Amino acid sequence: MSVDAVTAAYLKSEAMFVTRSPGAAIDWAGSDRVGEIVSPLAAQADAQAEADRQLAFLAAPRSIERIEVPGNRADLLGRAVTIAAKGGGYDAGVAVFVIGVEELAEVDRTILTVLRRLA
Repeated sequence: MSVDAVTAAYLKSEAMFVTRSPGAAIDWAGSDRVGEIVSPLAAQADAQAEADRQLAFLAAPRSIERIEVPGNRADLLGRAVTIAAKGGGYDAGVAVFVIGVEELAEVDRTILTVLRRLA
């Protein structure tokens, strides 16, 4: 497979790094970790907006939960979505990050494993 010179140069170029610090606000459970995510964002402003979005989610305590939703939803794996469901505090809709999917094809439902922000 061949690519044009501009695309080849882009693929070989250095990654752009954006750093965000939550400061003292993230002192739950001794969590002074650093997170790094590589994405295809090409514009500095887009990378900064994404870093802010991730910090807003990751700077607070999180729990891992399982929730059942209608339909076969393997398409949600690896995505941030808002899920509304009866019970468990999901009635008004909760923003979560889907980290696991178990489709129950025989009943047309899916059990999602999600990261849910607690604060």
